[in-house]
Amino acid sequence: MADKYQKLLIEWCDRLLKAQITDKKEEFFGAFRCESCAFPHGRADNAVYPFVCAYALTGDQKYLRGAERLLVFRKKLTLPSGAVQNDFSSPWQGITAFSAIGLLKTLLYFGDKLPLELKTNIEECAVSAARWVHENMVVGFPAYVNYYCAAALVNALYARLYGEKDYALRAKELLSYCLGLFTENGLLAGEGKPHNDKSPKGCLPIDVGYVAEESLPCLVHAAALLEDETALSLLAAHAKSLLDFMLPDGGWDNSFGVRNNKWTYYGSRTSDGCIGAFALLAKRDPLFAEAAERTFEILKRCTTDGLLYGGPQYFTNGQKPCVHHTFCHAAALADAIHEGITEGARTPLPCDEKTTLYKYYPELNTYKIRTGGYLATLTGYDYATHNYVKGAAHAGGGTLSLLWRDGVGAMIAGSTYEYKLTEPNNMQLPAGSKRHATLIPRAEYEKDGVTYATCLDKDPEIAVRIEDGGVTAYVKARFFAVESEAPESDVTAEFRYRFTPEGVTVSVKKISGNVRFVLPIVEGAGKIKTQNRFESSPIFYLTGGFGADEYTFSLEDDLTITIL
Repeated sequence: MADKYQKLLIEWCDRLLKAQITDKKEEFFGAFRCESCAFPHGRADNAVYPFVCAYALTGDQKYLRGAERLLVFRKKLTLPSGAVQNDFSSPWQGITAFSAIGLLKTLLYFGDKLPLELKTNIEECAVSAARWVHENMVVGFPAYVNYYCAAALVNALYARLYGEKDYALRAKELLSYCLGLFTENGLLAGEGKPHNDKSPKGCLPIDVGYVAEESLPCLVHAAALLEDETALSLLAAHAKSLLDFMLPDGGWDNSFGVRNNKWTYYGSRTSDGCIGAFALLAKRDPLFAEAAERTFEILKRCTTDGLLYGGPQYFTNGQKPCVHHTFCHAAALADAIHEGITEGARTPLPCDEKTTLYKYYPELNTYKIRTGGYLATLTGYDYATHNYVKGAAHAGGGTLSLLWRDGVGAMIAGSTYEYKLTEPNNMQLPAGSKRHATLIPRAEYEKDGVTYATCLDKDPEIAVRIEDGGVTAYVKARFFAVESEAPESDVTAEFRYRFTPEGVTVSVKKISGNVRFVLPIVEGAGKIKTQNRFESSPIFYLTGGFGADEYTFSLEDDLTITIL
């Protein structure tokens, strides 16, 4: 197969077939063995759609047999209501929407190519799931907004297949509701409860990974199926705004996201991906064809031996691949192939601009900075949900949560302060020989066995301005422990970040010898230049998926570091 998109889909599907349990005597017949998690992921049936797409491309019956086995496994998780459980230890039924989407797309795009018995089996599963979604996943359903977006697509697909007006109306209702949650900057709020909830600083519950890889694609496909040109145009504009958070190598800057404990650099751990939506929008604007190409490049880069790993440096750092990444993103790639994705002329994205500027996002209390070939993110985002207690707190405190350099890639890739299994069945445990530690730059100290860090301050002082041909940021942050309502002391750390086309300099004012500044630099991405003494050690962090050299400095003296 000459087409690289089709080749990657086949590569993924063939590897999934190898991972599939094919012995009918085994309890979880039809599921996928997961090297990292060692239990069957309940959403495995999401691979029915890419399997059938692979069959349509090749005519090879093995993909249909794989789909048939998946449906057997799916029935073990299907309730009498038609809903599907998340897995055997989680009763969450919202994922019924994702099951319905894959099965309905299979029928809509490939129904005429399916053997009658398999088509009937898929249809029975799809109809019962779609009806449950239609009846239950309405405005007020207790879930984050990504489920509302998925429910809109379920109803739109069902309406297109079966001509049910009630489903079309429900799809429009949910689409309209979700469109009302976009900010002026084109970001979708709602990854919290209530969807329009605000933090003390006025920040909204936003996660770029989920917006890019799940919510926006569902809404785009729903609008297209409903032939709602007004909604589709608006979503295309929002998608273009979202591209400000795409990095030149196809990764997503979700270094501050409210759910970035599941950040995979290219998106989020259990989402399908954005390449299909970009392929659809490319028919309107060639910019999205380029975005799709960048997405393909990062997915290919993170694929080893036919499986999609959770980050660019997982494999080299001894981490196992969670099969969830592969079967979810295979569905998005099938979407792109269906939309007719092809290689075309390359075009620059917003992240490619070599300029000096910054933009402030009040809904995130976050600054996006560009100087020459450097991209940076400085965040004071303070929105938190009940899921992010006990350490799983995203970066705040005015920290430099992300630094990206042209020709090098990610140099700093912060996310959460600690890695906690806030969704145990959707997250994997660290492996390998390196210490597992956060990649967030921060000042910190210990007292009475408790660590206090500036990156946990939800109310830092941040001032950013353009001066002398670059961008300078001044930050004051206090020291907080996880779950602290107040700082342990009145001590404040003062940072100065200087961004120019020639480089990035970090300065920290002295505090005391008991306080340290920690600067993790992604392995292989650069080095530091400083007159100050430091210690260094290798670390790795699952969220984002990078190894790093962790540089630690005492703050008994003023500190200046140039990142090269």
